[in-house]
Amino acid sequence: MLSLTRRRKRMDLDALAGPAGRTAYLAGAAGSGMRGLARILLENGWELWGADRAPLRADDPLVKAGLRPLREDEPPPRVSLAVRSAAVAEHDPGYSAAVRGGARPRRYAEFLGDLSRLRPVLAVCGAHGKSTTTAWIAFGLRRAGLEVGFLVGAEVRQLGACAEWGRSELPLIVESCEYARSFHELSPQHAALTNVDAEHPDTYPGGLAEVTAAFRQFLARVPAAGRVFASPEAPDLSDATPAQWIRAAPLSAAAPVGLPGLHNRRNAALVAGVLRHFGLGPEQVLGALAEFRGAQRRLEEVGRLHGALVVSDYAHHPTEVEATLQAARELYRDRRILVVFQPHQAVRFQAYRERFAASLRDCDGLLLLEVYRARDPEHLRPSVRELLPLLPARPQRPLAAAADFVEAEAWLRANLAPEDVVLCFGAGDVDAFARRLAR
Repeated sequence: MLSLTRRRKRMDLDALAGPAGRTAYLAGAAGSGMRGLARILLENGWELWGADRAPLRADDPLVKAGLRPLREDEPPPRVSLAVRSAAVAEHDPGYSAAVRGGARPRRYAEFLGDLSRLRPVLAVCGAHGKSTTTAWIAFGLRRAGLEVGFLVGAEVRQLGACAEWGRSELPLIVESCEYARSFHELSPQHAALTNVDAEHPDTYPGGLAEVTAAFRQFLARVPAAGRVFASPEAPDLSDATPAQWIRAAPLSAAAPVGLPGLHNRRNAALVAGVLRHFGLGPEQVLGALAEFRGAQRRLEEVGRLHGALVVSDYAHHPTEVEATLQAARELYRDRRILVVFQPHQAVRFQAYRERFAASLRDCDGLLLLEVYRARDPEHLRPSVRELLPLLPARPQRPLAAAADFVEAEAWLRANLAPEDVVLCFGAGDVDAFARRLAR
């Protein structure tokens, strides 16, 4: 039976193979989404080569699974496909060498679109909560014995990985992102919508109206035979899609949810609505809601510093910061919470500076790290210190900005008490800082 399963899986992606057979080169292979694609290709019997800015180590799970690491400037052998992440430029040395050698060029989003035309896809979209909701749906369905595939933009311990192909006749649960309008490449059979918010100002300088228009365009891609599941907080975009619009009912106060925070109860309501429509009974749904423990870097406890708990979280938008702080208050109740905040992207920081200041007011101490630059224009150089005048002084709340990790760690050591929680926010290298603190 195992050999038959392997043969079946190896045929699933044969339509994407080219003159060099089932071979591909991945540029930006260590990125969260690209790691998922690599796992799916390897599971389907493809030969893979890949590179990233930081060399892939021999003990990296992808390398151990069969991906062959190269340097960024090292040309790969002849391959059928060359796939690059959104963070990798078209002129990347390895990627461009693969294309010159005859590989079909694909961006990550385009490759997701290719997958969505090979099997049924349920695309999870929204400004916030995509990774958690995608993983939660996949967890609930797999817990019920349905071997769906999944592709999540974060590692998920309870799923064993960030991606798995599963059975191709069942849906692939895919996290789909609005950045660079990449979700417009997908052709999903179904969609799940968490919320809509002004985000990615480099893609949507027009703000919420432009973001909403992009979501409407995406939902129009769901066919009339499909379904769009909407969370209780999602706007009514039912007129944008020919699909059946299904609004999830809010959870009852008695419903057990394994993740803290009001935002996760809304995510859970959406998950419950999806699971019910896949045929799960009430006990299976409630069990999935209660047992799920989340994805990596979502209130992830990474260790201790002089007794204080160190927590890493991916929140990098004001709405996410505020929601995660509320969840942390719920989880850590009477403990003092010191926040380390690193803005991600100068463009985002510039657009939402005042909103960031408001979202951070509920912490008991605040340490600001300089803006982590990503895809930013050279002329735009805001400083995180611009937040300081917007944060009113409050007795017993330490407040500072640090020039680097050394200064930041020294400040924390001087201000921490053993019962405190250090909550590190951001999508840049602040996660590395959190793990350095907890070493």
